[in-house]
Amino acid sequence: MIKEDYRPDNIEFNVSKDGTNIPESLGEFATPEDAGKFIGSNLTALNRGVTVSRHMDAFEKKTCREDYQDVLENLVPVYEKELSAAELALVNAEATLKNSQEAYDFTINRAKNLAAEAKRGLKDMILDEKYTYRIPYQGRFYFYTYIDGSLRLCLIREIAESEKTEIWSQMGANEEFINREFGPAEVKEVKKGKK
Repeated sequence: MIKEDYRPDNIEFNVSKDGTNIPESLGEFATPEDAGKFIGSNLTALNRGVTVSRHMDAFEKKTCREDYQDVLENLVPVYEKELSAAELALVNAEATLKNSQEAYDFTINRAKNLAAEAKRGLKDMILDEKYTYRIPYQGRFYFYTYIDGSLRLCLIREIAESEKTEIWSQMGANEEFINREFGPAEVKEVKKGKK
């Protein structure tokens, strides 16, 4: 069993590039305050806590597999035996059958869920609102969090149509900064030449 507050040495978020100029990291910073100053000076963003997926490390996968193996080897057979006994004595033990069926179903579902979790290899991670920023850019929200000394991309979400008109001007300023600072070299050279 892994403790709830367990944290791998290396955090890898489950986020895939979407073809925009959004970088995986906005840079290295000594403190969360420095990261916040960088965001405040260069981008329009709101602090927003969010739950994201991160990849499990080898220890977490191994422990999860051990847990579901333990459930399959030690609990499932117990409830299978109870279920069989209850089916044989159905007339006299309808209540026992019902309880055993529920316990068996719960255990099988638990084992399936643990196996699926280990196979998926992802785990939810709640990020602190104080260090997590939602940046509107090209019709999407890009979430960055300050973690391990770096502002790192951790989630991409589409902006709802109802929100797009409210943040249109913010998106334009963000697009200009991101394209200028993180876009392809030829775009950066052209834009720098225009200054």
